[in-house]
Amino acid sequence: MSASSGNGNDKLNFELNILPILDILSVLICFLLLTAVWLQIGTLDTKQAIGDNSTAGAVNPPSLWVTMEADGSMQLSLRDIPKAKTLEERIAKSSQGVDLATLETRLQALKAQWPDLKTSVVRPGAQTNYGDVIRVMDKLKQNSFEGVGLSPLG
Repeated sequence: MSASSGNGNDKLNFELNILPILDILSVLICFLLLTAVWLQIGTLDTKQAIGDNSTAGAVNPPSLWVTMEADGSMQLSLRDIPKAKTLEERIAKSSQGVDLATLETRLQALKAQWPDLKTSVVRPGAQTNYGDVIRVMDKLKQNSFEGVGLSPLG
């Protein structure tokens, strides 16, 4: 009788090695945490500012179009502003490339003259520096342009 009870206890006592499972879990947790951080860094909040096709006959809001050239110069154009003449203004490049100081001064003057101007579209040329496009979009956001769009047809 004692021999049969001894065999039963041997079958119940066994060791489970959980170290490999813990190693895999720790690697997966680190991977998921790093992936979540990279997803937050790589986002840019943009939306279609003009030309929504869902509403037929809708009037486009007043907008500022910034056409960028490869050499760093920019062309500012006002569109869809009633009772205002069409503005066409050129900002020459600076020694560093895009003249962001002149752009900011001009944006503040435009916002003072037309407070309801909240939409802008950036039209980069084919050879325009990507960093310059992002810096111009940042300047527009900093100067209270809520709808900053990017035109792929520049």
